[in-house]
Amino acid sequence: MTHIPQLIIDLAVILGVAAVVTYVFRKINQPVVLGYIVAGIIVGPYTHPFFSIVDVNSLKTLAELGVIFLMFALGLEFSFRRLAKVGISAAGTAIIQIIFMISIGLLTAKLLGWSNMDSIFLGCMIAISSTTIIIKAFEELGLKNKRFAELVFGILIVEDLAAILMLVALTNISMTASFNGLELLIASGKLAVVVGAWFLIGMFLVPRFVKKVGQQKNNEMLVVVAIALCLGLVALASYFNYSVALGAFIMGSIIAESPEAKHIEHLVQPLKDLFGAVFFVSVGMLLDPSAIINNLSTILVISFVIILGKMSSVTLGSIVTGQRIPVAVQSGFSLAQIGEFSFIIATLGTAFKVIDSKLYPIIVAASTITTFTTPYLIKYSLTSASNVENIIPKKLMNYINNYINWFQKFSIVEEKQKTNNLKILKWLLNLIVLITIYSLVSVFLEPQINIYIESEKLANFFSWLTAFILGAPSTWAMLNIFTCDTKNIHSKSSMRGKAIIQFLVRIITLLIIGFLSLNFIPSIITLSVIIVISLIFLKFFRRQVSAYYIWFEDKFKSNFNQESNSSNLEHVNSSLAPWDAHLIEIIIPYNSFLAGKKISDTNIRDQYGINIVGLLRNQNLFISPQPNETIFPQDILLCFATDEEIEKFKKDLEFSSNTQNKAKEIMDYCLQKFIVKNDSSLNGKLIKDTNISEKYHCTIVGIERNNIRIKSPKANCELFENDILWIVGENHMLEELRDNI
Repeated sequence: MTHIPQLIIDLAVILGVAAVVTYVFRKINQPVVLGYIVAGIIVGPYTHPFFSIVDVNSLKTLAELGVIFLMFALGLEFSFRRLAKVGISAAGTAIIQIIFMISIGLLTAKLLGWSNMDSIFLGCMIAISSTTIIIKAFEELGLKNKRFAELVFGILIVEDLAAILMLVALTNISMTASFNGLELLIASGKLAVVVGAWFLIGMFLVPRFVKKVGQQKNNEMLVVVAIALCLGLVALASYFNYSVALGAFIMGSIIAESPEAKHIEHLVQPLKDLFGAVFFVSVGMLLDPSAIINNLSTILVISFVIILGKMSSVTLGSIVTGQRIPVAVQSGFSLAQIGEFSFIIATLGTAFKVIDSKLYPIIVAASTITTFTTPYLIKYSLTSASNVENIIPKKLMNYINNYINWFQKFSIVEEKQKTNNLKILKWLLNLIVLITIYSLVSVFLEPQINIYIESEKLANFFSWLTAFILGAPSTWAMLNIFTCDTKNIHSKSSMRGKAIIQFLVRIITLLIIGFLSLNFIPSIITLSVIIVISLIFLKFFRRQVSAYYIWFEDKFKSNFNQESNSSNLEHVNSSLAPWDAHLIEIIIPYNSFLAGKKISDTNIRDQYGINIVGLLRNQNLFISPQPNETIFPQDILLCFATDEEIEKFKKDLEFSSNTQNKAKEIMDYCLQKFIVKNDSSLNGKLIKDTNISEKYHCTIVGIERNNIRIKSPKANCELFENDILWIVGENHMLEELRDNI
């Protein structure tokens, strides 16, 4: 008989058992992830040896590939531009929830008598909810288009990013076997520089390369290139002693900006599913049933802490960041579980042998319990939200509503602040570029120059000169990003403040250049002279350096995918308004009572309370369509409405729940807030006289005035100073509108 490697036999056993168990779990409407864990228990070393796995070491390698492909796929869905669109509410809620859960995890572990290391790992394990489980639950329950789902998806994006940072921090703690705040801060700084360098270099090279490969129309070549890039950065992350999950995630997020991202995500899906299954089975294999029985009381306590802690922290965090109680409660119920990241963190602690062996089965068992309860909590969250509203006294409810209204007005970011934030971001990115260039020259180029130049001082000078020339565009940018334009500044105090900021930023930039240069030229006097000469150089050659920097910045920006990336987390709007209403797309069936009618004749606003703000037809999206526009079968209406209004409308339309979100794949529209100021051209005008719809193709869908909300205001509604307008439109048209009102 032909001999085959034991790994193949083991893999056949694992996948065979997993196939049977997951089939049963699907039949009883339970998550597939639970099926994989149960399959792992069956084939693990703690059960009957009939299904036992022999080649455990090779299986660990396959499980490691499962982590890599899971994180790579997550990165492909991530996109850094989407993080910027998450909104204050989602970001704030995620941060509050993570801090609360880490704190309560540390407290619980201490009360249980665990060690400091076990306490740290437990806090991190229970802080991150499961993206996979929540998405699957929302799909099965048909809730992906609900108002609270937008907030949940935004929180998950921030949590995923926080989980990556946790993995890096825990890796550092595990390697040193201690927790030192200063060392962790230094390690975080190094991480920011290293990851920033990877991202900047990757964004400059990878999307353009992937696009070229994609133009060959060869799936085999495209998937090979994508996996090679992923594993390449994984190897680089390992070289710098960082988690392999970090490298896989970053490469996925870089490729996410390529036009081929969705295609690659589709091609990688089978690999993610296969090796992900092996990873989850390996999690179950490490579960000792006797350890679960012996620690059953601890498991129940931690499960209770996870469910109650996440429900309360997310609900409270949502309210604090401007969400109304129904949305806050439903979000809290949806996020009350832990999943794949907890397994990865537990595996990390086990691999470094820094946590007690009993912690692994405890956290996996707690994850299993919370995963099982998730669909039921989500299903009954709306009823619970109504009960919570009825319990709260009216006086307290008024205080909460007044606070939410105040917070939303307070959280509006003016264009001036957005410009300043962009300048700060540019300055920091150029700082990372500068540190990367000086570090690379010092580590790799300087030793080579020393071989050919006998004089050490001369070799160091040429090395520094190389770093300075390569970094000159970034140096120039850092010195001039905060340059104030005196023509547009009318106030002397404002001019003085901007001049002070510019002066301080330039001093800081020079100090950074000096600090980086000390590695080449240790003499302070010599260095001072050289920096002065360098500034003179930048002064005389500013046009050339400026042109090079502008070219580099344009090339960098051009690599960001301008197409709208639809995914399972696509439903995150640029601002998560606290209104019960939100944006949603609805397809018009052939037998619809709306087919053939003009928008003005549909009476949708009066009958359903729905405002039509966009219409998609034959791949063309029209924002703020005219009232005389005729609706045809298979048109997709972009509507602003509450969940209840949409449900009533969909029933009348015989709307199919399987309709894909096509509008967002065509046009990048969003919902934004505007304040009517005293000198605004909108102040005192009727909506119909503003010409916003005709000139900018935007629609006013809501007004906040003196803590009163007006949804879908009439055309003859007058606008007043300090009104907060909610307007839907294309991004570039909204920006143009903001500049002209």
